[in-house]
Amino acid sequence: MIAAWLVILCTATPVLGETKPGRWDKEIEAFLEADRAKAPKKNRTLFIGSSSIKRWETLEQDFRSSVGTVIRRGFGGAGIQDATRFADRIILPYKPRQIVLYAGGNEIRRGASPEGIATLFDAFVKRVRAELPGTRIAFVSIKPSPKQWANAAKIKQANQLVREYCSDDMRMDFIDVWTPMLGADGKPKPELYVADQLQLSAAGYAVWTAAIKPVLAANSRAYYSSPERWESTIAAFEEADKKQPPAPGGIVFIGSSSIRGWKTLKQDFPGHPVINRGFGGSEIIDSIHFADRIVVPYKPSHVVLYAGDNDMSRGKTPEIILAHFKQFVETVSDKLPEARISFITIKPSLSRWKLAGKMSEANGMVREFCKTNDRLEVIDIWEPMLGEDGKPRRELFVGDGLHLNAKGYALWMKVVAPHLARR
Repeated sequence: MIAAWLVILCTATPVLGETKPGRWDKEIEAFLEADRAKAPKKNRTLFIGSSSIKRWETLEQDFRSSVGTVIRRGFGGAGIQDATRFADRIILPYKPRQIVLYAGGNEIRRGASPEGIATLFDAFVKRVRAELPGTRIAFVSIKPSPKQWANAAKIKQANQLVREYCSDDMRMDFIDVWTPMLGADGKPKPELYVADQLQLSAAGYAVWTAAIKPVLAANSRAYYSSPERWESTIAAFEEADKKQPPAPGGIVFIGSSSIRGWKTLKQDFPGHPVINRGFGGSEIIDSIHFADRIVVPYKPSHVVLYAGDNDMSRGKTPEIILAHFKQFVETVSDKLPEARISFITIKPSLSRWKLAGKMSEANGMVREFCKTNDRLEVIDIWEPMLGEDGKPRRELFVGDGLHLNAKGYALWMKVVAPHLARR
């Protein structure tokens, strides 16, 4: 398959028709102006392409439940080459975790060959991958339409070539909207289009949503269960380390949002060289994955881990929590055999109180394990966070009942401080 593609990409001569370099200046500037007013969040799903993307007014709503916030960058009449041309302005700055491209139909209309479409898509992929090698790329097949039905054979061939191209890369998806848009007679269903017989109606977008959503949802589930979702955060830590390397022998705090959100960590422990390496939403397995990058290089004398909270909310059992903590200890101790490792117990919280029994069990299992090694210890914040009624003290949390407020961190400081003094 790859050899065949080398032949196609080396011999194809696309016929693209005329394009005016300044044609999209106003639309691109409008995107940039909107970005300046409110910068889109990075690491999201980005849709880019021609009018079928531009006119998709319900796109954000259609995909919010499955992939979260999406970024829409459609400009009418655009082709694959235009998406490539403007990638440095309306794709790359957002650092999306996945890109959905719909384009190619306009190039076919202007005379491009199926091989030319494949070549243009290859150029787009290479442009993105040059700066975002981990980003997934999905190509939505060029749609059938009554108005362009004379080009049906060329479009089908172009779609097939791109499908084959995508099949050679596990980070790419080909999403077929051609097939579900055809009726029993093998022609486009009229109800899927507005009066011009080219642009999609609400029913047409519903068909697209049904075809695209399962692919993106599956990608999102895989992404959020993989450590790779933290790559940009870890890279930022590494960049900061280059500018100001932490001194060896410090105390690394690593874990989930309770560590990341501890903004007063350095002020709370004056005289202790603490390093905050929390990344919100993470699990113990993520701290294991990145230990060689944000723990070991600092050569700390003490590592303080808070994680397990998110693990349990995502279905991990107490046994898995213990197994992952053991793995974390092994990972750190293999490179830092003299370092102490402290486990801050999974905290009780209002929003996850239904998991209290399992959390308490996990804490107990880790506590027993830590008794087997003098370099290991448990820092118990469970009991101090409970009120007289045996439930989490509401005054320690922000409005979501999960994350700590200033009073919560003040309590943690009081509990943790004696353990740092034992260096």
